[in-house]
Amino acid sequence: MGAEKRTGFGSYPEEPSGRTLGDKYFKEFTGLVHVSLRSGWWGEPLGAILGGAGGAWLGHDDDLPMDEVLGVAVSMVGVIIGAVFGILAMITRACDNNFLRKARRAGILPITNYLWPFFTIVAMGVLSTIFLLIVAGMSDDAPTPIRMTFGAAAGFFIMWTMASLLPAMGALIVFTRLIEKTSGIND
Repeated sequence: MGAEKRTGFGSYPEEPSGRTLGDKYFKEFTGLVHVSLRSGWWGEPLGAILGGAGGAWLGHDDDLPMDEVLGVAVSMVGVIIGAVFGILAMITRACDNNFLRKARRAGILPITNYLWPFFTIVAMGVLSTIFLLIVAGMSDDAPTPIRMTFGAAAGFFIMWTMASLLPAMGALIVFTRLIEKTSGIND
């Protein structure tokens, strides 16, 4: 079995390039995650900054309800990531061959143009989970600056994850309209 190069797949080959499959797929995923002030909604960085401030505030004092907040935050992030995977499953199911053929002729790339907000939510949700695990495992005797730093990071990513839901829902609405519009077009 030789390593023959496949043709006819356009600029997106069946298998992404990279050293190992994990590296290949991680690079493919991060290529679709957009985290910048130019590609996002103003509510995402604003919410993240407020979340970071709230997380730092919770980390500065042992008397504040950190455990209760952690429980709620972990639940919210889990529900959000689960819902996003459900949405992505429904969207990819809607991308049948006829729709994809019409989109290609119109120069529309459904994944690049419409689904990146969902991939960004997943990335932020994973980062939220990592920092929540660190905060949950932190000793009560940990120095205050460390508790504040990791609390701020957890709050930052949690609130970015939550604020990202609104533009993602807008992208879902626009994508659904696109599917609806292409349904009346003959192949």
